[in-house]
Amino acid sequence: MNAVAPPDLAPDTIARHIHAKQVRLLYAQAPLGAVASLLVAPILALVLWEAIPSAVLLSWLTLLEITVLVRLALVIAFQRQPDRDAAIDHWATRYTWACAANGVCWGGCVFLLALSPSLVHQAFIALVLGGVLMGGVLTMTPVLATCVAYALPLTLPPLLWLLLQDDLLRAAMGATGVLYLLLALGTAHRYHQSLTHSLRLALENLGLARSYATAKEQAEASNRQLADQQAALKDSVEALREFYQAISTPRRHASEQIQAMLALGCQRFGLAIGILARIEGERYEVIQVIAPHGEIAEGDVLALGDTYCHDTVHAQSPLSFEHAAADHWRQHPCYLKFRLEAYLGAPVQVGGQPYGTLCFCDFPPRPAPFSTVDRELIQLMARWVGAVIEQDRMALAAQRQQTLLAHASRLNLLGEMASGLAHEINQPITAITLYTETCLARLRSGPVDPDELRETLKKIATQSARTHTIIQHVRQFARQSKPQYLTVRLQDLLDDIDDFLHLEARRHHVHLQQNIAPDLPPVLADPLQIQQVILNLVHNAVDAMGASDGPRVITVHARLDRGVVEIGVRDTGPGVAPDLLNQLLHPFFTTKPDGLGLGLSISQSIVEAHGGRLWATPNQGPGVTFRFTLPVASRANASERTVAALSAD
Repeated sequence: MNAVAPPDLAPDTIARHIHAKQVRLLYAQAPLGAVASLLVAPILALVLWEAIPSAVLLSWLTLLEITVLVRLALVIAFQRQPDRDAAIDHWATRYTWACAANGVCWGGCVFLLALSPSLVHQAFIALVLGGVLMGGVLTMTPVLATCVAYALPLTLPPLLWLLLQDDLLRAAMGATGVLYLLLALGTAHRYHQSLTHSLRLALENLGLARSYATAKEQAEASNRQLADQQAALKDSVEALREFYQAISTPRRHASEQIQAMLALGCQRFGLAIGILARIEGERYEVIQVIAPHGEIAEGDVLALGDTYCHDTVHAQSPLSFEHAAADHWRQHPCYLKFRLEAYLGAPVQVGGQPYGTLCFCDFPPRPAPFSTVDRELIQLMARWVGAVIEQDRMALAAQRQQTLLAHASRLNLLGEMASGLAHEINQPITAITLYTETCLARLRSGPVDPDELRETLKKIATQSARTHTIIQHVRQFARQSKPQYLTVRLQDLLDDIDDFLHLEARRHHVHLQQNIAPDLPPVLADPLQIQQVILNLVHNAVDAMGASDGPRVITVHARLDRGVVEIGVRDTGPGVAPDLLNQLLHPFFTTKPDGLGLGLSISQSIVEAHGGRLWATPNQGPGVTFRFTLPVASRANASERTVAALSAD
């Protein structure tokens, strides 16, 4: 078995790997040489059997075959060794000594040469030794030391014996044998060098191949990682696009925004049920839900311990699993009770305080695992939902404060108009008293004309109705109530406060006129709040003309302008300096010595709550015009405003 060298080895490490390979090749080729020795030695003994004493031949043959068997035993033991490279040097040394012993035995043929009776037998012995030497060169050159240890004891004793003979022919045979030995050793040395070079190249090529394979694997891993990152990035971009599309679609109310987010989560995560839950202690209340088959409904209350959200709340981080039955979740009370397999949830905080959870779940297992993008997305969605709830709470609180301020402003306005209102109410009451006294006087004086009495009673009823109307308007204007957004006609709004408008005008000797465009579309508004804005603007216009010596005229006008109804209040007072014009709407800014500077600010907040805007412009002539806009009524925004009014309650 060939050992594989790792790439980028140090030179000494490469040398060890080459040596180990050479030893393995030595052992791999050893059986061929050993088997050849086993066969050649008996043939030589058989040829010399008649010429040399059998005892000498058998002794030599026995020793030779024993060394050959030792070589074969070492080969078998080496092949059976599980970790050959651990002691490769020891195995090389053992086999070298075995080959040296075998070479010594072959070198013992010098005794056969000395005992041979003829030159023919000696030539045959020399021929056999040359063949055995070449066999050793062919099989032992992977380890040069082993080849030399085998060749020298094999050839030197016979060569020395031949060289020392007086016979020229035998001396020539010895000299030829020396040349043959040198040729064999040189061939072995060159073959060993070539093998070493080849093994070095093979190791280097293997190292390069391994380096290439490693680089290829790293490149493929990098490509896969890059592809995964690109897929995750694409998924993130798609998730953010869907998230942005959901939150950027105009929706007026938090419930609609959250419902859109639940729909997005169900579609994105491939789960049928989406829930926003409020958690208080161990109480789990469903605030909003998407459940196609009505498995759970808004307002349902569960025990927190029977839900997966129990673990989400305690973890305070996103929780997800795709197949509850295949994991420890199958022992959870929620699985045992509802058999929900897939779940993805995250905690929701509002104003930095725990609120509940946003979760998505389904009864069948989810085929694909939740990705990192999925867990990050639901965490983002949960934070957004918490921010929407907090913003909605702040908006409702601001709306309640605005309602209180508006009510206080109306009461303040009524207080400023109290004397005029008392005069307006006193007039019909005085008339009623006079008409009543007249009727009584006629009744005491004798018979009364029924027609005349009927006419007097009608006058009393008229004055009583007028008094009742004024009192009802005051009561309505002074009441505190939640906003009621209705589809109303602007002219009807003006008619309801006509008494107040003309009362202010008469009390301050101002001419009031209206210029309302015909066929104005209905507007969506809270009648009481818009009447307060108009009355406040008229009241401010009356005050602005208090020190004016010129004509005192207030014009209330209205027209349709680019899909909205624009209402204006124009006065002929002294006007306002340009540098102060933009400050008029700021809270607590006033040009009156006894004003609070809240009337216009409150009016602005009322108009903006209706989706309009309030601003002031100087007139071409004297005075200033205050304008504000109201949206034209439609079924869609009417239903939205109705829901807003109910939620504010």
